[in-house]
Amino acid sequence: MKKIIFIITLLLSSYSYSQKIKGIKYEFGQNEYNNWNLTLIPNAFDGYASETTKTSGVYGVLLCYTIADKQYEKYIDCTSDFVKERKKDIHIAMSSRSRSDINIVRVEFFRRDLPRETWAQKNCF
Repeated sequence: MKKIIFIITLLLSSYSYSQKIKGIKYEFGQNEYNNWNLTLIPNAFDGYASETTKTSGVYGVLLCYTIADKQYEKYIDCTSDFVKERKKDIHIAMSSRSRSDINIVRVEFFRRDLPRETWAQKNCF
């Protein structure tokens, strides 16, 4: 009986990593070199979808931020990092910048493999 419970637990835990991502959370902070990074972490999954085998073009993020009043809008492909690393680290600024210089305006997850009309729109500013 213990073996059956162990096998079921093992299958369920491995299955949770093979699901398609539906949402993310993000953490803003400094890395080991004190540079400012944004870390994107998948946190919502579709339990009925199969695992993606592609390494690009599936998961995207629209990132909008300012550094000392200079505006940035970027589409970022997170597919490879989400599939391999289970997270995506994005360099935002060097350590010489203070936290008050940096403002994360918008982080929006979208599916890049869907029609372009469904992508997050670059209209942050």
